[in-house]
Amino acid sequence: MEHECDTLPQWLTGTPQGAAGHASAAHPATPSAHPAYPAGTRDGVKPAHAAGASKTSARAAQGAARTGFLTLFTEEEIGTPPPAARRGAPLSGPLGRFGSTQDRIEFVRQRIRHLGFDSFSYTATRTSAHHKTMYVLSSYESQAWLTRYFRERYFELDPRVALASPTGLPLLWNTADMRADLPRAQARSERLGGLIDMLDAAGRKSGILIQMPLPEPELRACLCFNSEIGNPRWMTESIVAETLMFAHALHEFIWTHAKSVIGVAPAQPQSVALSKLQHAVLRAVVQGQRDKEIAYFLGLSPHNVDYHLRRLRQLFNVRNRVQLINVAQGYLS
Repeated sequence: MEHECDTLPQWLTGTPQGAAGHASAAHPATPSAHPAYPAGTRDGVKPAHAAGASKTSARAAQGAARTGFLTLFTEEEIGTPPPAARRGAPLSGPLGRFGSTQDRIEFVRQRIRHLGFDSFSYTATRTSAHHKTMYVLSSYESQAWLTRYFRERYFELDPRVALASPTGLPLLWNTADMRADLPRAQARSERLGGLIDMLDAAGRKSGILIQMPLPEPELRACLCFNSEIGNPRWMTESIVAETLMFAHALHEFIWTHAKSVIGVAPAQPQSVALSKLQHAVLRAVVQGQRDKEIAYFLGLSPHNVDYHLRRLRQLFNVRNRVQLINVAQGYLS
């Protein structure tokens, strides 16, 4: 049957390990009665069997709406470009020339350390009027860090992201300046203070953040390089210039080769021809129904549901259920 991808709900039910787990107790998550970014607007038209839908189905849809905004992907999922693509890779994109994923990962790690940084994250964000979806490359960040950052929803108020230029200019940041600029409003100051404390405790005391424009207006990419050095003077003009060049190479490679991995819809999704049954299965998936529920309400066997889901993933060129939902929302609308 279908395998769920590594998404935020799996983390929300667990506890980070090691020091990060103890730090989490010091700064408990702040619950929000109305999440700022629900996972998407479900289609308003109810299917014929909606009147008999079970409470389990409602809970599944509700859970998807609360936490389906985050998808992780790795370098292994991106894979290695075919030889023809590697031979044609421009000099400005050296990452495409590696013959194996592990060689590329080791090169990136060495380059990050050479520049003076300890970790790196890449986030692609799609934002619309009612929906925000984030895709995070997790190969160069610790899971403990990502767990706390997203579980406590610090991405909603991170001043580094808010202050970064959307045109690709680098933003130099350090936690000392962030602490000095804390707002006077007590509630927001406490939340931001929690983020800054977490940055300091995790050895992320300074760094460079770069937002890259993307071809689609609702998409943007954010690259963040982190260092445990507290004094920002170490980031000289030459280091900033080298980091910016490397960031462009990373962004070019990821955006070129990870489109299907992060669930970006095909250029013309309306051109995908579906049968009535495939359309019904797709709509049920978007509404948050599980495989057994889809089989029950559509009168199918679990084996047939699994077949149709595999076929839908092939038609929309995606790899898992979350990516299929992200693509299908635009298709069904």
